[in-house]
Amino acid sequence: MKTNTNIIDWATAQAASFLSPLGNRWLHTQGVVARAQQIGRAFTEEDRSLLIAAAYLHDIGYAPSLKVTAFHPIDGANYLLSHGQKRLASIVAYHFEAQFEAQLRGLATELSKIPREYSPVADALTYCDLLTGPTGLHVSFEKRLADIFQRYDKNHIVYQATHQAIPSLTRVFKRTQNILYQHEQQYQLTSRSNMLRT
Repeated sequence: MKTNTNIIDWATAQAASFLSPLGNRWLHTQGVVARAQQIGRAFTEEDRSLLIAAAYLHDIGYAPSLKVTAFHPIDGANYLLSHGQKRLASIVAYHFEAQFEAQLRGLATELSKIPREYSPVADALTYCDLLTGPTGLHVSFEKRLADIFQRYDKNHIVYQATHQAIPSLTRVFKRTQNILYQHEQQYQLTSRSNMLRT
């Protein structure tokens, strides 16, 4: 299973530089990367590399030196655009269905300046984020949402945006689950076929 180590190495270096001083944010990022590496087998070489790189970079906009709008998907994506990483920027900008929070923050127009990629790998980044708690531990979809609702007051933008995003997040989660299931079924079928030949 090959990966494009150039983009992953670049993403790793960027994330370590900007996020390693941020404690749990860095632990969460590493957890999302671990999920991406686990499910990467279901994707093409190009998308597998992109997914792992995006996992490293999805929260880079939290870095104090990159804050412009104070909304991390946009700030992170704009930084990536400044480095010519258009596809990564698109995936990062809309991860975790960021359009809902952007709308509440009055940043919908700013976000819309970044074209959105609708693809299995974009879904997969949100899937990995949904399965990773604040300290990087593997959690369930339900527990991840429950943790957000516990940490934020009902009047907080993050609480409201996440609540609005639940139907969309659920669809993203199920689409990725389906891809992983189909890949596993094909893998088992191929394995049985190979065993019969030997």
